[in-house]
Amino acid sequence: MERPNGTKGARIIRVIETRAKRGLGIEKDPVRDVIQYWDLDGNFLAECDQDPQYLAELSIWESKRLSEIIQSSVNRRHPQD
Repeated sequence: MERPNGTKGARIIRVIETRAKRGLGIEKDPVRDVIQYWDLDGNFLAECDQDPQYLAELSIWESKRLSEIIQSSVNRRHPQD
């Protein structure tokens, strides 16, 4: 992936990587490997789940969530009379 401004920095950090199975084993929720990353204090950092159905639904959910946040912000700045 090309980034317009390039990488601003990089560093090596220590994390815990876990791998687990997820899914019900049906068409819309297949069993798959999921990778999770945790810091050394046990705090969840990120997850990699490659299921296309899950990713599509997550994208729709995130789009709706961001739309609501933006609309709420606009409404606070420009309340209707």
